[in-house]
Amino acid sequence: MRANRERKSSGSETTFAEDLTDASAIEREVLGQADEVWAWCQKANAFGRTVTVKVKYANFQQATRSRSLTTPVSSQSVLHEISLALVRSVLPTEKGIRLVGVSVSNFERTESAQLDFAI
Repeated sequence: MRANRERKSSGSETTFAEDLTDASAIEREVLGQADEVWAWCQKANAFGRTVTVKVKYANFQQATRSRSLTTPVSSQSVLHEISLALVRSVLPTEKGIRLVGVSVSNFERTESAQLDFAI
């Protein structure tokens, strides 16, 4: 096992104390997860092309939806837009949702900007 291996994805998920059925509450939670993922992407300077949303229902059935882009996700608002579109594909739901998660994968790392001190 390599301790310093490159990450293949970054994700965040939350399990709820009570199952959610309200679409706006579910969407709010997905946006919160997307914000956590975006913060990591910015800090690591790693931006992925694939966004995945995971939903686990009260009966433990799981649904995942993903979308791959031709270029890395370029902004938090784009991540929000894709994450909402993906979770909306399973809404409305009469089954309670126990967990939601958002992840980004298929990274394209960019080099940090370097200052040019040449005169």
